[in-house]
Amino acid sequence: MAKLIHTMIRVKDLDSSLRFYEDAFGLRVKHRLDFPDFSLAYLRNEESSAELELTWNKDRPEPYTHGDGYGHVAVSVADAKADRERLIGLGMKPLDLKEFKADDGQLIARFFFILDPDGYKIEVLERHGHYE
Repeated sequence: MAKLIHTMIRVKDLDSSLRFYEDAFGLRVKHRLDFPDFSLAYLRNEESSAELELTWNKDRPEPYTHGDGYGHVAVSVADAKADRERLIGLGMKPLDLKEFKADDGQLIARFFFILDPDGYKIEVLERHGHYE
């Protein structure tokens, strides 16, 4: 059986991205490889062994495009409303809190999105139902 170990995204400013992911989600560098032309930083926290790999190509002056294939990375939190307020307190700009409800009014999901320094979408879902 396969085990998901990491997702990789390319970043323009590694230091800015490292600060964002640590401040926003508590993701810290678990492993880092530095080469003359590029660096790879593998981020994780105590919640999961899956990692986010940030690839920094040192000579690239322009931002990356996301094309029409990238969607988002998702994380789960205990309380989406409180976490959104925490991010606002850090000077970040999360989008509006949203809820999906079933026809009978039962909560399916509570979530919001935030963009990282390179414009990648991160969905922040409250731990509930499928999203525990």
